[in-house]
Formats: sequence, structure tokens, C-alpha cells
Amino acid sequence: MKKFFRLLAVAVIVTSCGVVAKQEKLINTASYSRATASLYVTPVQADLEVSSEKIHHFMEVSDNIRIGGEENVVKTAVMEALDVYGGDVLVGLEKQLKYNDSGQIVSITISGYPAKYVNFRPCENIPATAVTPEADGQSSGGFFGLKK
Repeated sequence: MKKFFRLLAVAVIVTSCGVVAKQEKLINTASYSRATASLYVTPVQADLEVSSEKIHHFMEVSDNIRIGGEENVVKTAVMEALDVYGGDVLVGLEKQLKYNDSGQIVSITISGYPAKYVNFRPCENIPATAVTPEADGQSSGGFFGLKK
């Protein structure tokens, strides 16, 4: 019995001293500077080119989309509609949700006018400014509203 416990102890010691796998880590400048690097924000304005045709898009909702809630269902339908009909944003969004007896969303129909952003240009009256995490109210080292 003593031999068994000695052999077990030796096996545990040998296996615990194994080689640890080396992991690669990608570091960008924002995380490397611990969120102290200033970001320069250049204000830009653009025009919307709105289509004259109203689109209607129907989508059946799967469980994967439904689990994110109503807002996720609407955003997914808008994204799918813009992929099909083209555009960057849907102007005048109207939505119609259909529910089953247990209160789950089964399908959604959305309509609106697809629009594209065009004529990007810098704002003439607003200069580029440096924004630091502290200026954004993130003195705890968080970045863009993310807390550590």
C-alpha cells in the first residue's frame, strides 16, 4: 500500500511540472498605454441620399435572434433589409411584430426608406480635439465606457 502512495505522489509531482504552453497576445496602442493615450477626434459631416421607394422586408425570427430580445430582432431585420436592398440606414422605420401564444416573437415585417451617407467632409467650424479617458469621465482606466 505504501508503494502505491509513493508511486502516486511521484506521478503527481512529475505531471505537475509539465511544460506550460506559451500564449500569444496582441496588444494595440490603446491597451498598451493603459488607456492614457489621447485620441484625436475630427468632426465629419455627411449628407443622406434617401431612396424615393419605400421597402418592405419580412423575416421569420429564429431562436438565436429571439433570445436577444425585441431590440435585437428589430436590428437584425434592419441589417438584413439593408443587405438586400442596399443602404447604410433605414429612414422612417416602421415595424410590425407577430407573437405566438406563449408571447415569443415569431416574425417581423419592417418598412422604411433606405438611405446612403454621401458627401463626407470635415466640419469647418469645429476643430479636431484630443480626447482622453479622463475627459470622457473614465478616470478609472476604462476605455470608451468599458470598465476594468
